[in-house]
Amino acid sequence: MRYLLPKAIALFAAFLIYCGYNTRKKQNTLQNTMPYTLTMVRGGFHKDAFQIIGNSIFYLPDTTASKSIDRYNKPTIKVLNDTERNAVFEHLEQNGFWELKSNYTTSASCTSSVTVTLEQGARKKTVVCQDFDRDCPDLVKYIDQKMVQLEGNQLKWVFMPG
Repeated sequence: MRYLLPKAIALFAAFLIYCGYNTRKKQNTLQNTMPYTLTMVRGGFHKDAFQIIGNSIFYLPDTTASKSIDRYNKPTIKVLNDTERNAVFEHLEQNGFWELKSNYTTSASCTSSVTVTLEQGARKKTVVCQDFDRDCPDLVKYIDQKMVQLEGNQLKWVFMPG
């Protein structure tokens, strides 16, 4: 009987610690499952956009001018699997997208701009690079490369000024 009270206290303390751990774990999981939206708009002679919403990636071509390479003129939608989609957003989180500057300027002329917007719940960050080739962070270049790769039609930068 004399050991019953310490055992009950230890059991109750273990229960409280377990409940507190599970609550934090559930909150972190909820934060990580909030949907992301990623939009990349290319300027220069491209004037097109890529967007990941949910499990879909969209390519939205320039509607004001026709390109000489036909695949740059056709909008597309491709369904991504969870692993592909999550890998992109995990890479952005781990490599500091939220800490990037909002604007990257250049002294060069004849530039091709790129604008990337990442949204997750109430968080939203837009990064503008005046020149994709020069003065643009590697993480933004990674986003361009990933969007082109995931969309699957090899829509790389080819219409560059200069």
